[in-house]
Amino acid sequence: MQPGTRTADSLALLRLQERGREAHLAKRADWLVAGQADTLISVSRGGVSVTPRERVQANFQPYLDASTFQAWDDIVPPRIRISPDGQMAYVIVQKRVHLTARDSTGATQAERTRFAWMSVYEKRGGEWRMTAIASTDRPDTP
Repeated sequence: MQPGTRTADSLALLRLQERGREAHLAKRADWLVAGQADTLISVSRGGVSVTPRERVQANFQPYLDASTFQAWDDIVPPRIRISPDGQMAYVIVQKRVHLTARDSTGATQAERTRFAWMSVYEKRGGEWRMTAIASTDRPDTP
């Protein structure tokens, strides 16, 4: 793999991360899933799910609609590793997310969470597509 290609791929993966931030702040689940493969494997809370892109979007939109973000920020820069053949990559993220959200009663609740996740990407037709994500979270301190 050429060094220039590796740099371009790293920048493309960073743009996908920034697009995720923009999607959260603009409440656009369609933007969030635009860089995903047709199905997404998710590892979280002791379980594994395989979800079609349309279902991921439908599941995320109510969360985004109910949330107002005060912070959706990297704690450290994302760590990117691209396979030697340039066809797969992973991105490791640590993020601080502070938001207010309406609960089931309509009351507004503040949430402060620290997330860490690894997104797995495959290059398909020259485009990076997220195929899997493994995430964890814990409360964030003020």
